[in-house]
Amino acid sequence: MANFVEYGSGFSIKAADGVRLALHCVAAKVPRAGAGEVLLTHGTFSNSNSCSGLAGCLAARGWRCWVLDWRGHGGSGEAPRQTTLDSVARLDVPAALEAIYERAGPVPVFWIGHSGGGLIGAMWAARNIEAARNRLRGLVMIGSQASCAGTGRRNLFAIRLIDLLISVIRSAPGHYLGMGPESENPRLMRQWCRWNMEGNFRGGDGFDYYAALKNLELPVLALCGAGDNFIAPEAGCRKLAYGFSGPDIEFHLCGIETGFTENYSHDRLVLSKPASREIWPMVARWMEKRQNGGQQVDVGLETDPVQSDKT
Repeated sequence: MANFVEYGSGFSIKAADGVRLALHCVAAKVPRAGAGEVLLTHGTFSNSNSCSGLAGCLAARGWRCWVLDWRGHGGSGEAPRQTTLDSVARLDVPAALEAIYERAGPVPVFWIGHSGGGLIGAMWAARNIEAARNRLRGLVMIGSQASCAGTGRRNLFAIRLIDLLISVIRSAPGHYLGMGPESENPRLMRQWCRWNMEGNFRGGDGFDYYAALKNLELPVLALCGAGDNFIAPEAGCRKLAYGFSGPDIEFHLCGIETGFTENYSHDRLVLSKPASREIWPMVARWMEKRQNGGQQVDVGLETDPVQSDKT
């Protein structure tokens, strides 16, 4: 059991190791027949606020959205010091899925993750192939990659410097590193740095995520910012997206040359007014098509009424 307690518009749930997690609910404004459950989550140095605009957009189109704060982020409890991305994928992801299962019944959900939020969804799925086939209707990864940020001397030097700094100060303060509003677990960030320095995607136990994903056929939508040349470059986003099996994999490089209004940076893919006008509706249409057996539902909304604060 997820062991959750309702509070306000969300829930307090417990992971298997006892860490309390905040799971926020954004109810559909007008529930639409056939629309299901959506689980959204943020990336490193962030919290559920980064997903609130997109959740509002989807709720306006009839979806019920659940927004997860990882351990140590937002309204969730403190993360143990030994936390890594493996830990978040192994403990937080199933706790959130189980909580939704208890509230909504045995229905598959769409997983939407920005940056590391997409990674943990993919990591859980890689280790739980059969469960992923039954629990996930599709996976949306926005600016998510694991192993290609170290391409090029400048990027590799920057990652090595970040890794060295974190090892010295034994902390990863988001505001100090210019990464985001929240601090990150140092072991978790050093794991990401190691993947990108070494060019692999292996868990702390040696588990090869890329190799495992080849065995999973799942609808995947992957979006990459054309202006994101460091955290989630195109090569890494493509590699992760096409690491899955099956014919239903869709990739978009979001930039001016590909028909978008700007060359999106890492955070502006989810946190900007242009994103609310063209990225959020794209995600919604992609899900609607797969929710309804290939028939897109026109709900009369091409933009989100809940706009981002960022311009």
